[in-house]
Order: sequence, then C-alpha cells, then structure tokens
Amino acid sequence: MAGFEARSLCLVNSVPYGSAGRAVDFFHYATGDAVATVIAAGYFNTARDKLAVNDVIEALCVADGVGDRVSLIVTAAPASGNVTTAINTDASGA
Repeated sequence: MAGFEARSLCLVNSVPYGSAGRAVDFFHYATGDAVATVIAAGYFNTARDKLAVNDVIEALCVADGVGDRVSLIVTAAPASGNVTTAINTDASGA
C-alpha cells in the first residue's frame, strides 16, 4: 500500500449550483492502492483543505497491475477527524 499521494489528486472542474455561491468540485485521482484502501475513512485526510462535502472523486486504482475505477462522493471533510467518502453506485440518483 502506497497511501494517499496529494500530487495525484487533480481538480478537473468546479461547477456552481444554487443561488448561494455554492460549487461542487470534480477531481481525478490515480493510485497503486486497492479500491478497499481508497474508500476507507481517513484515506484522503491530508487533502481535507481541498475537499468539501458533495465533491466528486473519479479514482483509478491500479492494484497489482489491474485497474479498477470507482466514483466517490465526499460525505465529510471536517477540520479534524476523518474525511469520508461513499461509492456512487447509482449515477441516476434513483
């Protein structure tokens, strides 16, 4: 396990929504870590200053040479404690 690498988390786009000046950020991330490692609470802790609730991370996890893509939604990005994500299993929202 290599662990989180900040240089591999790249902001792709920021999209405003609503009327209160809110925005959601979209990131790409690539790692040699397995999906199970990346989705664990606290994995993105050192990126807490970049992440906010509802941000989206498209991650490519290339563990043991086999790539697996996972779409994550940030569910918590507190000033202290663990950054958490959830796997987006249904992009339609249904």
